[in-house]
Amino acid sequence: MSTFKPGDYVRFIHAKEEGKIVRAFGPNEWEVETTDGFRIPVMASEIVKVANPEPALEEEQPLDKIKKATGRQLAVVAFNDQAFDLYFVNDSKSTCHYTLFETSKSTGSIKGIGHGVINPFTAESLTRLSWQQLQEEAHGILQLCFYENAPENIPAPIEFRFKITGIQVLRSNQNIPLLDKKGYLFPVESAVAAKKENPANAPALRPDADQTLHITAAQSEVDLHIEKLIPEHSTLNAAEMLRLQLDTFEKHLDLAVAHGRSEITFIHGIGNGILKSELHKRLGRNKQVASFSDAKKEKFGYGATLVSLK
Repeated sequence: MSTFKPGDYVRFIHAKEEGKIVRAFGPNEWEVETTDGFRIPVMASEIVKVANPEPALEEEQPLDKIKKATGRQLAVVAFNDQAFDLYFVNDSKSTCHYTLFETSKSTGSIKGIGHGVINPFTAESLTRLSWQQLQEEAHGILQLCFYENAPENIPAPIEFRFKITGIQVLRSNQNIPLLDKKGYLFPVESAVAAKKENPANAPALRPDADQTLHITAAQSEVDLHIEKLIPEHSTLNAAEMLRLQLDTFEKHLDLAVAHGRSEITFIHGIGNGILKSELHKRLGRNKQVASFSDAKKEKFGYGATLVSLK
């Protein structure tokens, strides 16, 4: 029975390579990521555990990190121009037990990718994605269970459904906690948070509320009024409606960029101003946006935003 686990640092018995165990292929076969960045499947009999050459953290450091922890997040970091690593960033004091699945966009089938344990205040690569996968949208499910020494503080288990597109990755240049790298970063939020129903944070509140949007063509005008997006919306709470509106906004904006449009108008209405405020925040952070302003009042009144794209 193998005594290795993901995260162990190992040396090859019959070669000079060293690296870190990424995941298990079977009871006695492991995938090792070498110091050169290559991933190699090896039998347990071909490797031996050695001390990790990376410097150990001082005992006081985790206590300091707890105060600055950013939580649990997924990150996509470029390995080269054709391959991208999907990381789980566990910037929290909980030990995370994970299982990762790949889901098919066309058939809905599910395929297991890997599983393991990620220690507090560490980041681990879960899998490697090709540029072709990102162009076609990479869909997946991440299941998480947690452990802490104080049982009363253990977070509830999470099943997090996600998708990643090439446009999202190319547009993003965020600092990734614990990695000292830049890439695309998004939080993994517990479904329990949805009960708070905070509309301003709606996109992260309900990863399990699956409102599939079928958008295939870039449009010059997009109406974000909820009754235009989904006729039967009476069962949705405020957070879910805002999330659907923002998802529609992001998809149409991505399509406009991909199709080379110079402008796109989003009709959001006046209301309480939350949707407009959230749109303007996202537009201000988007590197593909040249400028944005109120659309023609003669046509839209005060309830629309005109976006000029680079």
